Amino acid sequence: MRLPMDLAKPTRLMVALAGCALAVLLNTGDAIGQPSTPSAPVSTPPPGSAGTGDEVVQTQWGPLGPADRDFMNRVKQAGLWEKPAGEKGKAKRADQPKIQEACKHLIEGHTLLDNVVNRAGVLLGHTLPTEASDEQKGWLAEMDAADGDAFDVVFANRLRAAHGKVYAFASQIRAGTKNELIRILSTQAMITVFDHMKVLEDTGKVDFSSLESPQPLAPPTTTNDTAAADQAADASTNPTDGVVPTVPEGTRFTRTAEKGVFGDNNGVFFGAIAVLALALVGMRLISRQKQKTRRKSRSY
Repeated sequence: MRLPMDLAKPTRLMVALAGCALAVLLNTGDAIGQPSTPSAPVSTPPPGSAGTGDEVVQTQWGPLGPADRDFMNRVKQAGLWEKPAGEKGKAKRADQPKIQEACKHLIEGHTLLDNVVNRAGVLLGHTLPTEASDEQKGWLAEMDAADGDAFDVVFANRLRAAHGKVYAFASQIRAGTKNELIRILSTQAMITVFDHMKVLEDTGKVDFSSLESPQPLAPPTTTNDTAAADQAADASTNPTDGVVPTVPEGTRFTRTAEKGVFGDNNGVFFGAIAVLALALVGMRLISRQKQKTRRKSRSY
């Protein structure tokens, strides 16, 4: 019996077409993900040149004000007590998987944030704190004094309450800062802190009734106030906005942190995956048809 056609050819054709489509998608994604202008040289200002008090300092990344400096300090100090808290939990509660998981996230997350905020401090000329606050040291002392379930309660509630405050502050900074590096830092902080809140809540030890209740937003400003705010924003526009910072490898201190997992290319990436999936399904169907045809030929 004569076979209807050589089924190997359609298979090769489908693989070739899928490969071409994938290459086009990925090349398009690469083009989309690249900045429109080349990076400008990065200069490192002297330590301590980032300003103090209410001073606003002009940097190559945009204006740096008191709230920006305060935010960097808080991110740094968070790591100075939350990483040790994670290490204490790992040592004290080795038999508690959910506590262990929370500790793992705390240590890894604040290692990443430390890299980011340390780099921001260097690029902006801001000297960061080197030790936790007295209040934070007190929380660590509470954990040292507690054991068993009592440790779990102190651990989960102290850390969850602190993360809630930092998350709120990070979102406020992200919404209004004029400095590009602070926007990147606050974005990464929100990603990391949200992850930490979730794993702490997953321990089942968080007392939500003890958390500070959210407050309503302030009423809208008047027209005159809005106009004044717009004028102030225009006056402080960063003339070098769009400069891409050079950052240490292995951190998320890039523009990608402000976007999806694959930067601007989330849609492109998943489109490429869809093309591959369709190609595999088509190949499978052709293979089955080929097997059926062979069986029929043998039956004759």
